[in-house]
Amino acid sequence: KPGKHGNKYLEKELVICDIAETRKFAIQRNELFEDTDQKPAKVIALLGKAGMGKSTFIQKLCQDWANGDYQRFEFVFSFESKRLNVPGETFSLRSLLFDPLTSPPGTNAHKVFRYILDNPQKVLIIFDGFDDFQDSEGLLHNPATSHTKATYSIKQLFSGLFQKKLLAGSTLLIAARPKEVLNQFLGKVNKIVELCGFSEEEIELYMARYFNGTSYSDGGWKTVKNNRFLFSLCYNPLICRFVCFLLEHVDENQSLPSTLTHLYQQVLHYKLHMNLPEADTSKKQQQQHIPKLGALAWAGVKNHTCLLNQEDLASTELREFGLSGGVFIPFSLRHSNGEEQFGHGFAHLLMQNFLAALYITMSKQLTDKGLVNQMVLQQKKKKPQSEWLDVTRWFMMGLLFQKIPPFLDSFPDGTVNTMAKRNAMEDYLKKMNPSDLNGNRLLELCHCVYESQNMKLIKDLVQKLPEKISGAQLTPPDVFFLHYFLKKVKETTKTFSVDLQESGINLCGLKELVGLKCVTSFRASISDTISLWEHLQHTGEKELLKKAVAKFTINPFKAKRITDVENLALLVQIYRQKKLIHCDSGDPESNLDEDTFHIPAVENLHDLEFALGPQNGSLGFLGLVEILPSLQWLKHLDLESLTDNKIGDMEAEKLAEVLPALSSLETLNLSQNCIGDKGAEKLAQALPSLMSLRSLSLYSNLIGDSGAENVAKVLPEMKSLMDLNVKYNKITDVGALKLSESLKGCPWIKSIAMWNESIPHGVLEHLKQQDSRINTL
Repeated sequence: KPGKHGNKYLEKELVICDIAETRKFAIQRNELFEDTDQKPAKVIALLGKAGMGKSTFIQKLCQDWANGDYQRFEFVFSFESKRLNVPGETFSLRSLLFDPLTSPPGTNAHKVFRYILDNPQKVLIIFDGFDDFQDSEGLLHNPATSHTKATYSIKQLFSGLFQKKLLAGSTLLIAARPKEVLNQFLGKVNKIVELCGFSEEEIELYMARYFNGTSYSDGGWKTVKNNRFLFSLCYNPLICRFVCFLLEHVDENQSLPSTLTHLYQQVLHYKLHMNLPEADTSKKQQQQHIPKLGALAWAGVKNHTCLLNQEDLASTELREFGLSGGVFIPFSLRHSNGEEQFGHGFAHLLMQNFLAALYITMSKQLTDKGLVNQMVLQQKKKKPQSEWLDVTRWFMMGLLFQKIPPFLDSFPDGTVNTMAKRNAMEDYLKKMNPSDLNGNRLLELCHCVYESQNMKLIKDLVQKLPEKISGAQLTPPDVFFLHYFLKKVKETTKTFSVDLQESGINLCGLKELVGLKCVTSFRASISDTISLWEHLQHTGEKELLKKAVAKFTINPFKAKRITDVENLALLVQIYRQKKLIHCDSGDPESNLDEDTFHIPAVENLHDLEFALGPQNGSLGFLGLVEILPSLQWLKHLDLESLTDNKIGDMEAEKLAEVLPALSSLETLNLSQNCIGDKGAEKLAQALPSLMSLRSLSLYSNLIGDSGAENVAKVLPEMKSLMDLNVKYNKITDVGALKLSESLKGCPWIKSIAMWNESIPHGVLEHLKQQDSRINTL
């Protein structure tokens, strides 16, 4: 999905799209380089969590280019960032682009390079696996500026390309994991695209191709589809591949893994034994090398790197064991003189996480107290790169609580170490209060406790779950874990309210959570909720549809975009007409009860904020005015919300026409909206109809003496009004006197904020001495 609001990325937060936005902003691979919002997409960030297929995506992109696609580019240079980690090496721009082993010979190289300098718009430069670039401190300082004369470090060359000091018209594509090295520079890119993993259809297609021609060609997909846990994991392409690998090698009668720990344990087991066929040799080497692999993995997790130093692999046997078992992967390092040298790293971050967890769980090197410290979740603010520890924690919990931990015989006193750490972890978790955690940290706790499969810990967490759950991004595995724990609540009378706004939840996940008996109310975007209703009506799930309508809530509602107003209008329309507007139902509407779409969310909407800002405020407000008469239960209407909507006189007149319908309104905030005397006059005529209004703010508008006089005339009719704010307008002493005189006949009003720079200070002080309810501050 492309990112929005680029300036916000400096705060290291990505926009989470709802279902409708995901569909709207989804792009195909061939649309990656298209310009957005009339701005050229010259620096593009391709984000994806570990295993999401960033490198595969780039390989396919390069293959497509070689086959004639992306014709805007005559040259594509693709770099694996880990190959550029050669301390002390310097390159010119030409030597970076033209590898001595593959560059054009002699004078041709010079001509090609000159052509590139003259036509940078025809050049695409790709940095894959940017998280593996180790020299990232002060990355954008001291950028390279010369195309031809100087040599620079790789960091300086990247900085020059990124900041367009070099090849200013070229396109730069950078692939990285979210919230890691590249995160701090996302505010400077033109376009952000995230790989969001496999859909259900893509999982089925992948498995059909993986098992094509095997005995699992028909049964593989069905097996996974019927296993909710494994199916949720398969949204991650790498884990999907491992699931397929496991299905190939397990016995048909053998039970499938029920935890991520068990899955990776089996995958590693089969990989090691496939490449070390002799049982005795395999076991001996395993006992010797597994602890060393774990130590290297843990060191990498702590340092946020999956790369290994030459000193780490001084043992040839260890290196060959890791390579043969698919734990390590070799890669060539880039030297300016063409010298060939190889580096090594962990093949997959998730496998590194597993080995790291194995090490800290069973090794003496980390005490039980040290292990508990790695589990601490009550962080006030989640630090970037803490995802390195997240998956390690899951594996750590799974390994701690397994009856017979894997590779136990590889660690001296492994059983004793594990027991002590398990007891310490149980004590820590029992003392933890999940209500103290934010949404993402609560989900992290759910992941960890689920991996333990310890029923005592599971029951304890279920009892302590907060009744309001919100603020978390929900991937398919997250939905599975949340559903798992909420479903356990059926044995108690506890109920929950879940806020799924900006969670990224898919339609299937939304349906699962809303259908739980213990979930008595939920919030989600209006568009997602209507999509759910349409789906349920189309599939004939009438009872679940009724529950999904009854449980939905939108109070308080804040409109921040035009689409928010449009979606609220659609919801009101469904409420009025008692039917879905755009639904080709598989179940005739006549079979639905009349009150199915008697939407409580509309009637229970009491607080509404309008925060579209000056650019869209006027247009969005006209849409809001049309539906306000149907929102007669509103108690608080905030048309400022600190966003300076600038609705103006014309819009204020439109509002005045519908105000009489808002009979329950208690608070009306019209601050900072460029309302002048004409708007104030029309509003004054309508205000007495608001029989419940207690607070009215006209702060910081353009109201002068005429408008103040009209407001003053109606004050005696507004028997419920307690607070009035007309500060920072254009009122002079004339208007102030009118308000003060009217106030004398309104003993029920407690305060009126009247300070205006056009009212002489002495006059205002005199009025305050006469009536202490006048506030001059």
